Amino acid sequence: MPEEVQPKKKRILFLHPNFPAQFKHLASAAAACGHDARFLCQTHYGRRLPGVQRLTLKGSCSHEQLNAQGGDLIQRSATLANQYQRGLSKLQKSGWQPDVVISHSGWGCGLHVREVWPSCRHIAYLEWWFDPQSDFLNYDPENQDLNLSRKQGKKLWLRNQSLALELVTSDAIVAPTQWQARQLPPLLRERCFVIHDGIDLDRFKPDPNQRRFEQPVVTYGTRGMEPMRAFPQFICGIIPLLSKNAQIQVQIAGEDGIYYGGRPPQSHSTWGKWAKHQLSEAGLSQRVEWLGHLEPEAYIKWLQRSHCHVHMTHPFVASWSLLEAIACQCPMVVSDVKPVRELCEATKSVVTYVDHRNTHSLAAAITKTLPKPEEALADSRQLSLKSYSKAWSLEQWSHVAGLQLTTNH
Repeated sequence: MPEEVQPKKKRILFLHPNFPAQFKHLASAAAACGHDARFLCQTHYGRRLPGVQRLTLKGSCSHEQLNAQGGDLIQRSATLANQYQRGLSKLQKSGWQPDVVISHSGWGCGLHVREVWPSCRHIAYLEWWFDPQSDFLNYDPENQDLNLSRKQGKKLWLRNQSLALELVTSDAIVAPTQWQARQLPPLLRERCFVIHDGIDLDRFKPDPNQRRFEQPVVTYGTRGMEPMRAFPQFICGIIPLLSKNAQIQVQIAGEDGIYYGGRPPQSHSTWGKWAKHQLSEAGLSQRVEWLGHLEPEAYIKWLQRSHCHVHMTHPFVASWSLLEAIACQCPMVVSDVKPVRELCEATKSVVTYVDHRNTHSLAAAITKTLPKPEEALADSRQLSLKSYSKAWSLEQWSHVAGLQLTTNH
């Protein structure tokens, strides 16, 4: 019997300023399959992935030095690109050469890949292209907290300069959703594969034993409490909800910071402080629990316990938490915007859509969505989550990258 041919192990380099970011599943799978997986970053906060060699840029190439040099976002991208160029050159001089480089194109870290390693396969991960015609700029132009408009779009358009060079010199482009891919110009869109980052469906799933009906719990989760995720509108919407229904409790998970742009409120230093003031003025502080950052297992159980999960966002990148809540089969109220509709419709999710620009509609939507005690969890709901699973994501990445990224066990 002929001996089974083992797939060739390859050298893979991941580039992202923050470790491991969107490449968590991808880098872990590469290492698990025996590839030489390395990750060049600037910050990691102590995080590690088994088998993945974490390389941190330091000194003149560090995140601290990037901040010290200042400048606007375009200047920061140019500085970071130069820092990564030096890091790539140092790696090259050490004698290590990657077969495949996978870079996050939005920061400039992969801009010089082709210069340093002309023959490697370079895949550029696209998170966002600033399209002047996008709903991102035109959906809510009167919202002063977001500071997005056609005029602002002219400045943001220039952020595509380094991004465009990295994309056109790459061998392939990967975007996580159709919505993000559609922001690209047609010429680049033709070379773009849509592959979601992947949700671990073995962990994110419904658990009927978690949900209790003693007191309805409305949940809202976000990386940062900010205008891009419609946090001010959420707070304005729950005040009348809590005032009319003494039984409902609200739990908010996330950090009190701005990560995706926009301004802090004029009256307070952060949106979290503003929200606590608004709730205190309404006499509702005791009805809202602030959970901060949740560890993974606690976060999953939190979703599984939710009676109504609210996911609100300006038309931008849809967060992982939307699909994670869908996978846990939370009753959901969501913003009626294109990136959210794409995921909800593709997964056949039963949700209540709301125009978050009209904060008065949120209370009614939550009241309508809250399940009754006699209603069982809809375990029979036939969701279509395959194309958003971690397994499917790795399979698609295997084809695009020319790598074995899945195992048979």
